[in-house]
Amino acid sequence: MSSIIEPNQPLRLGVVGNPISHSMSPQLHQQFAQQFGIDIQYGKICPTAKGFNRVLNDFFQSGGYGLNVTAPFKQQALDYATIITQRAKDSQSVNTLVKTKEGILGDSTDGIGFVKDLHHKELDFQNKRAVLLGAGGVARCIAQALLLDGFEVYLINRTQSKAQAMAEALNHLGPIQLYTNDIAVDLVVNSVSFNAEQFLPQIKFDNTAVAYDLNYGAKAETFLTAAKDYTALQFDGLGMLIEQGAEAFGLWTGKYPDTSLISL
Repeated sequence: MSSIIEPNQPLRLGVVGNPISHSMSPQLHQQFAQQFGIDIQYGKICPTAKGFNRVLNDFFQSGGYGLNVTAPFKQQALDYATIITQRAKDSQSVNTLVKTKEGILGDSTDGIGFVKDLHHKELDFQNKRAVLLGAGGVARCIAQALLLDGFEVYLINRTQSKAQAMAEALNHLGPIQLYTNDIAVDLVVNSVSFNAEQFLPQIKFDNTAVAYDLNYGAKAETFLTAAKDYTALQFDGLGMLIEQGAEAFGLWTGKYPDTSLISL
């Protein structure tokens, strides 16, 4: 991949989503840039679904270099990119775009960001069995990363056919199947937006099991509070947000920030 960063010019970056006003990405990437003395301009972009391609074309053609992509545009970003990494293909999702001389590169850093956050927390999963709640786009990113990290992955989803389709699509990466409650797991990951706590009684937990909600802040409180009755430790997705952002920053600049220094 050949960089086209302009010398002596601020690096134009941004995040695209709808809604996007709540995003902490500008503060996050300014902190990353400060670690290396890099001058960046980072903005929020809120297109409609129909206007997505036009807005991105305007951004890249006017000197924009890299974008984070959040809901609901990760599938459209996959279609928009002209070069797709293998992990983005497996995830069927793109959350990072970067302009190169060869075209617009699309990558998915959600999964690796999640696994890196687990590693930074120094959690010991002896059996490495995870149950994933949900089978949407972000769940596929997480499943792909867990499989590559050596986990057995089990799925629970309201629509079993959707979970089965995801399991079949990722089976080449490792053991992934629908969950049955005779299997003890040591990690439960919630990827759905609401009512995930209803699934907890269906799961057989190891004594040292950990609960992780990909949501963060108030959105994660209901699930993580309920999980205290079943798991030894509970975490929200703020660490994943930071780690996936660091991976994106590394793609853009070749420099990987120290995420332990970040304050959000």
